[in-house]
Amino acid sequence: MSRLKSLEQVQNEKRTIIYEMIGSSMELAGKIGIHPLRIGCSCISCVNKRKRIINNQIKNWKFKL
Repeated sequence: MSRLKSLEQVQNEKRTIIYEMIGSSMELAGKIGIHPLRIGCSCISCVNKRKRIINNQIKNWKFKL
């Protein structure tokens, strides 16, 4: 039973770290504002842009704003 609790604690700690990283990257994006992709920028916008480039997720959207 104690091993199960320790696994749950470890998972919760990892989730908390991820949640805090996402929160801080969103705060940084709010402070910086709209900007092009920058090398070394860890705001949520640049992270998502890098992820799309790496995974080649460029989609042709049906509707545009």
